[in-house]
Amino acid sequence: MAETAAKMEESDTSPKHEASSGDKEAHDTSYESNPEDPAGGLKSEASGGEVMSLKDCCRDAFAKITEYLNGELAGSIQDYVLLEKLNKLTITKYSEMTDTAKTLITVMEELDKKYKNLEPYLEQIDKVEESVASLEQAAYRLDAYSKRLEAKFKKLERR
Repeated sequence: MAETAAKMEESDTSPKHEASSGDKEAHDTSYESNPEDPAGGLKSEASGGEVMSLKDCCRDAFAKITEYLNGELAGSIQDYVLLEKLNKLTITKYSEMTDTAKTLITVMEELDKKYKNLEPYLEQIDKVEESVASLEQAAYRLDAYSKRLEAKFKKLERR
């Protein structure tokens, strides 16, 4: 019993399990193609062909994970490149808007100066308009007075 325990420990710690042809059937550690096998049918051939070892499987898995992560990073990099382009376009647009606003401010300042220069003339125009309105009222009153006077004159003439 101690011998079998020692053999089992030795077989567990050794990197490769060498078995005789009689033991091979009892302790077969190779992978066979099985529809339930998640490894996709890794198997050893009885003629001593190439077996995909655990190290090879790990290397393959890490290579595929690396490829996947590189693809994800490439996608993220493209997103950042696009974001950078959008930021540059936004900066350009805001720069144009700033220039337009500065131009508008300059034009508005010029218009304000012109208005201030015209303001005394506008005041004079307002005064003339008031005078014209006053003269118009006086003309209406004079017209009304002259009509009354004419009516009185005609009345006196009839007598």
